Amino acid sequence: MSKTILWLTAGMGLVVLAAAQSAPVLNFLDRAVIRHDGHQVTVVANDSLPLLQAIDALRLEYGWQVNWESAPSYSDFDLVDDTSPKWRIAHPTEPGVTRPAGGVFTATFPEPDTSDPDAERLAITRLVEKYNATDNPGRYVLRAEPNGQLAVIGEQVRGETGALRRISPVLDTPITLTRAERTVEETINLIFATLESATGKRIVFAELSHSLFINTQVNIGGEKIKARELLEQAFASTQRPILYDLCYNADVPAYIISTSLAMKEESDGIGGHTLVPVDRVKP
Repeated sequence: MSKTILWLTAGMGLVVLAAAQSAPVLNFLDRAVIRHDGHQVTVVANDSLPLLQAIDALRLEYGWQVNWESAPSYSDFDLVDDTSPKWRIAHPTEPGVTRPAGGVFTATFPEPDTSDPDAERLAITRLVEKYNATDNPGRYVLRAEPNGQLAVIGEQVRGETGALRRISPVLDTPITLTRAERTVEETINLIFATLESATGKRIVFAELSHSLFINTQVNIGGEKIKARELLEQAFASTQRPILYDLCYNADVPAYIISTSLAMKEESDGIGGHTLVPVDRVKP
């Protein structure tokens, strides 16, 4: 099962949906392939969310800190049936499961100059532009947040006629949070509960347990502040490079958010590779 599908079901208790899931598509990649050819980089992804797969590979390749927010797939143009045939036979009246209708995505851009502080933004901008020219689901934009972090955010989806329509990203929603001393975990859960009340959209935090969130105290809040900004403040309070991925499950329906430390893949000195948190990478 791909990382994307794990994120789409993590922490949800979706036993029925998981059972109805088809086996992974044979042509899908477990991870995007990155090729370096002189002064260019080519990224080849094949996944239900290929732009996310490409970004995830680049995060590990360069240690980049890029957050992700899926464009929610609603229509038959952005979703495909992903129900196991055997399960379908045993449950002929059940709706089954779907997945985003993504597939192959290839992008080429100049090799980033790692000494250039703007290299990350330029490369991800080019990647997003290339993606938006494909028939894969969703249209995206790269934003630089006030804290300097980058976020790739879904802003358009295809409706029932196939025409693109603009949507309001759920984390753009302004919410009010009373200032109080809380753990990061309590703060995140309160942000999502408040966001759900404001939008009517279910938000699920897929993090089962994280010592950084449990042991770190934070005091943040304010009136009519974007949920994304409050969330990033909570993550920043850990003083570690926390990334988030916000995906959407149309079958529940719900947004599911997962977090991880930003990592860089480095040689282990014996022919293999190891992942190192970016704040612990040796210069």
